[in-house]
Amino acid sequence: MKKRLFIFFSSLIALITIGYLIFLFMFYYEPTPSKDNVEEMVSAKDLTEFGEVEGSYLLTPRNYGFYNKDSIYIVEQYLEKGEEYNQQYVLIEEGLELTEDDKQTINQIHAKDELQAGYVDDLKVISKHRMSVYKNNEKVEENWLFKITYKNDEDYFLTFIHSENIEVGKFNFFTEGYEQFLQF
Repeated sequence: MKKRLFIFFSSLIALITIGYLIFLFMFYYEPTPSKDNVEEMVSAKDLTEFGEVEGSYLLTPRNYGFYNKDSIYIVEQYLEKGEEYNQQYVLIEEGLELTEDDKQTINQIHAKDELQAGYVDDLKVISKHRMSVYKNNEKVEENWLFKITYKNDEDYFLTFIHSENIEVGKFNFFTEGYEQFLQF
């Protein structure tokens, strides 16, 4: 009798533990696109995986970044799902230095209410980058994005924004992006 009771409770504990581990896996698992699939889709070689990027030019805001020496490629985080997820990407080219012609745009960026809400400190506009959006291997949009850095709660962040519409036209690279792409 004791042996049966021991086996029952041991099985129950094992079942609960396995269920808990499955729940944790489902809760914390984030899909990542395959580097080979991304290289094939964007026709680029030697890409390095960067990580999560929050953006507004693709189907969902959950994006994933890859880069090489010349460009940053942003794809859907759910690229492996196929269908509409796997036929679009964003290309951000290496930055250009800001010129006197950009002064008015820089002033507009500094004046935006979204960036002056009191939670952004040490805002700097660093450079401008040509951004192209591709869908089904066809360029559907091209804009200039400005690379900005700012400080929030003692952490520095890097974001690429469109000067006219900050909420719709941006990519957040978070703290990791600040360290990785500050000189890009």
